[in-house]
Amino acid sequence: MITIPPLVGMVLSGPALAHVPLLGLWWAGYLAFFAVGLWLRSRRRPRYLPAARTYMLVTAALALVLLVAAPSLAVWALPYAPLVVVTMWCSAHRKDRSLLNDTVTVVAAGLMTAVAYDAGTPGLWGGPGSAVGPPGGSADGALGGWTWTWLVTALVTAYFLGTVLYVKTNIRERGNRAYLVASVAFHGAGAAATAALASAGLVTPAHALVWGALAVRAAAVPLVAARLGRPVRPLVIGVGEIVFSVLVAATLLVG
Repeated sequence: MITIPPLVGMVLSGPALAHVPLLGLWWAGYLAFFAVGLWLRSRRRPRYLPAARTYMLVTAALALVLLVAAPSLAVWALPYAPLVVVTMWCSAHRKDRSLLNDTVTVVAAGLMTAVAYDAGTPGLWGGPGSAVGPPGGSADGALGGWTWTWLVTALVTAYFLGTVLYVKTNIRERGNRAYLVASVAFHGAGAAATAALASAGLVTPAHALVWGALAVRAAAVPLVAARLGRPVRPLVIGVGEIVFSVLVAATLLVG
């Protein structure tokens, strides 16, 4: 989740020097987020503070480098600030495994698709010359630039949001019918939406097929595990998510 979105954005825009400090900032920021969250959840025990301080200093240093390399990217602090506030509040109140915190974390990660695209493309949100963006666009060529990038960002984010529900139905919320229904409904809606997009020529049929497989998986895996009376091992779930995340990205980027 912290790797696929920025890499997809980089492919959409093409590589740029600003991507180097951006990736460093993103990954260091994630480590800082994890360390500070652990410190907050421990009720501010001193032993967790050195790691939190170190990662925060590294993050701040990389943020300065990025601002020098691409000062226009500072605008992205606006959508990220409330996301950070919410997730820190969740950690402070030991709600780090809540659906709210998971959703905020996924939105922050998914948004990196657009941030990485912006780092390699002049003009935020669009503007002159943004109708067609390198190195490609939608399956039929109708969408390009920021229009296509926002659609890709939405689809990547939607996949990871679905993953939150799917994983919960197999681990922490195993046997919870409400979560199972929500997961199946979410993935079913995603499959229907991408089938419509594929029919309109905006995404590849392969991408719609991936979402169809995700919808089948969302229902079949927890139900079969319940019938067998054995939970799915976290390693198996993790490997499956790696495979599907690569397929989601590949079918969006390769027309």
